Amino acid sequence: MPAKIKINNLNKKRGIGHEIIKSIVFGVLSDFGIKDALIDITFITDRKIKTLNKKYMHKDRPTDVLSFLLSGGINKKNQVLVGDIYISSDMAYKNSVEFKTNFRSELMRYVIHGVLHLLDFKDTSAAEKIRMRDLEEKFLKHVH
Repeated sequence: MPAKIKINNLNKKRGIGHEIIKSIVFGVLSDFGIKDALIDITFITDRKIKTLNKKYMHKDRPTDVLSFLLSGGINKKNQVLVGDIYISSDMAYKNSVEFKTNFRSELMRYVIHGVLHLLDFKDTSAAEKIRMRDLEEKFLKHVH
């Protein structure tokens, strides 16, 4: 089965480009040799992601990305990678202003970050954060 990406935008005040998002996700998956995937990406408000972050991560604050691997993974042969990614497009907008980047680039960074989490990349330690940032930059170069 080929990879299928479903995109939901529940934050109507922030527009998103579905095709560019699918393209970047397919690029990341392809780079890691993942052919079979079912990924739902949902763009939500800071308020909604704060609720999810509190419920699932026990952190009472908004965050940029939450990823939930439902089955499969990068080291599992012949399995479908199935996961959900929630992205705060409000946070992407605020950070694009703060860091003087454009909104689309910030949003794409979050998409890449979420997919990397599904592929079992962590960002807990300083070294892991550097590795994730390097991979984000690598894939962001293909967007511009």
